[in-house]
Amino acid sequence: MPFSSTITGAAVLLALAPSVLAVGTASVYNNCGFPVYYAAISGTYQNMQQLPPGGYHNTYNQPNVGVSIKLSPNNSLTGAISQFEYTWDNGMINYDLSNINGYPFSKGGMQIVPSMTNDASFPTCVDITCPAGQSTCTAAYNQPDDTRTMVCNQNANLVLTLCPSGSKEKREAEPNLHDHQRVHARHLLRK
Repeated sequence: MPFSSTITGAAVLLALAPSVLAVGTASVYNNCGFPVYYAAISGTYQNMQQLPPGGYHNTYNQPNVGVSIKLSPNNSLTGAISQFEYTWDNGMINYDLSNINGYPFSKGGMQIVPSMTNDASFPTCVDITCPAGQSTCTAAYNQPDDTRTMVCNQNANLVLTLCPSGSKEKREAEPNLHDHQRVHARHLLRK
């Protein structure tokens, strides 16, 4: 009898596991052509570290705890930093961009794209776009009393891309098609 109860209990836990684990991920990608440093802070101090080539990814795992991913072209938390902020709470993910401490990515811009949009239950589950070349991003917090927080279902993945259109350095490094070279089309494909 105890054995069948254990099996039944384990089966119930396994059946519930996908619903408990079915939450999204916050990701950051650097498309700027220069190193970017980050510190993901959620209650404890973290040192800045260079964003790896595959980006940074964090599954929502701390309910009711705000997370601030601080981003800078410098390996320092002092000076201009942009922040990708989110909180997982009651089946929702609240998110925003903050440039209260400066906007070091103004030349290349930045954009958060949620994986789930057009949900009538979450009308503010939308992209946040800071266009390249604008010194102030009106879609981000620029003052502490701004209201720029968006809300998605907790299953939405949030992807922040720095310099979403690429960097000037990258564009200059591409082949010059006016040179008389043979360039196969597959070499021009972008990821």
